Amino acid sequence: MRTTVRAGRRKVEVKNADKPLFGVDGATKADLADYYARIAPLMLPQIKGRPIVLERFPEGVDGSGFLVQHPSHPRWIRTVWTSSGRMMECQEAAALVWCADQAAITLHSWSSRTPRLGVPDRMVLDLDPVGEGPEAFDTCRQAAWSVREVLSELGLAAYVMTTGSRGLHVHSPLRPEVDDSEVRTLAKAVADRVAARAPAEWTTRVRKAARHGRMFVDYLRNGKGQLAVAPYTVRARPGAPVATPITWEELDGLTSSQEFTIDLDREECPFAGMRRHARSPRRALGLLDEREGGVVPRPRTERR
Repeated sequence: MRTTVRAGRRKVEVKNADKPLFGVDGATKADLADYYARIAPLMLPQIKGRPIVLERFPEGVDGSGFLVQHPSHPRWIRTVWTSSGRMMECQEAAALVWCADQAAITLHSWSSRTPRLGVPDRMVLDLDPVGEGPEAFDTCRQAAWSVREVLSELGLAAYVMTTGSRGLHVHSPLRPEVDDSEVRTLAKAVADRVAARAPAEWTTRVRKAARHGRMFVDYLRNGKGQLAVAPYTVRARPGAPVATPITWEELDGLTSSQEFTIDLDREECPFAGMRRHARSPRRALGLLDEREGGVVPRPRTERR
């Protein structure tokens, strides 16, 4: 079965539209395409200008998935040259629907935008609970609040979203002043300060064997060519959960990262206006350097 989905000024054909992607009785490819067409007004402002990597599941979530960094695509989809080669961008709703036609359930994006690739305008801290259930997720929520506190102490803003998988992402909008490596330095310093507030529960040890059951405050989403799941993207799990921006007030009552699904229908995005609250990573690195006696490397000259 084929169907055509209207997305902005284009019509996009979706092949095998009735194919279930989320289990036998789960959402179909047509449902995925309809969702991306519907959510585009909220999603596109978060990913426009960012190189995109597709995570495709041709046989649905019960089959194996794989990342596609350089997909073959229609000419009308914009591309950009990056350090990893030519990559696609999603500049319009039709591009999101085309991704759904490719069974690209999840979209991953860079932390920088064209034309200043390599100079991030956001920093992401990734928090995945150890174990399952509300108690494990509560530790994740507490860590998110601690990330917000540390960011605030450095003069940085904080926004939170569910990942649609297990945990939470905390986004901090940045002025594009320093390069990928310096933003990772900043993210590592923030993560270290968070972990120090509850060392029995949280850690920044990368090796799992060194964590001893503690939750990893993951700063590795930052750096050259690193990816993070895009806001409003669907995750390849039963029930079609969605990575959903939420308010800090909503976080209080949240018990699972998969609370929001493909049925999500919002008129306003908690991340709207985030870029107006971008703060200086150079200043934050300077504050850390002053407070920690030169432990944190000072940023280099701004890349042109």
